[in-house]
Amino acid sequence: MFILGVCLTAGIGIGLFAVPGRTAEYWAWTIKAPLTAAFFGAGYIGAAVALSWGAATREWQRVRTVVVIALTLTSLALLDTLRHLGGFSFHAGGLVEVVAWFWLAVYIALPPLLAVAFVLQERGGGAHEYGVDRPALPGSRLAAAVAGAMSAIVGVLLLGELSWLRTRWPWPLPSLPATIMGAWLCTVGSGLLWFALRERTWYRARIGVIAMLVPLGLDLVAAAVLTAVIGAVAIVEERRPTPR
Repeated sequence: MFILGVCLTAGIGIGLFAVPGRTAEYWAWTIKAPLTAAFFGAGYIGAAVALSWGAATREWQRVRTVVVIALTLTSLALLDTLRHLGGFSFHAGGLVEVVAWFWLAVYIALPPLLAVAFVLQERGGGAHEYGVDRPALPGSRLAAAVAGAMSAIVGVLLLGELSWLRTRWPWPLPSLPATIMGAWLCTVGSGLLWFALRERTWYRARIGVIAMLVPLGLDLVAAAVLTAVIGAVAIVEERRPTPR
């Protein structure tokens, strides 16, 4: 399942992150704000890193956090998809229609598969692997819990389509992208809270938590690049002669 996840997330992540302004040509729905597309792309790249690392790991307890994260994201993304079916390019024809149906099929299939895998692994001995021999530092757990709770709260508010929050977002955020972004933020929150409250040791949560740093770094890069591009375009527009 991890290998399948890498195949699904790596290409998607690179495409959205590298070409965020042309989603109308290749994505399941048109994302008008390039920064939103880059945010999603960074998340998928981080997921690919975690899943690749997890596929090379043979201990369930070390990849359990990754499964929790993946189950959270796929379940919430499926819910968002069913709530906003009209926003997808299911009847647009061409590549975008294929991608839209592929998106729906993937998010219908993955949540039950991940849930079954989790239950089987826990019943197979994983449920007895929550003892802590080398606990994480209290400060680390506290920081993860606070960050996770804040991320989850914002994510839930976006999932609820709170207009007050959407209108005050740093960039334009329509309904469908807002709920998908909420799903991603809840996913980050679930991973951090799982580490702080359930695993409680860095050894078992390292793969999932470190992988979250990848999207964070890429998001900062995307914000800087897109801000610079917008600034350059504004300067060009200002210097363009006004027609008489």
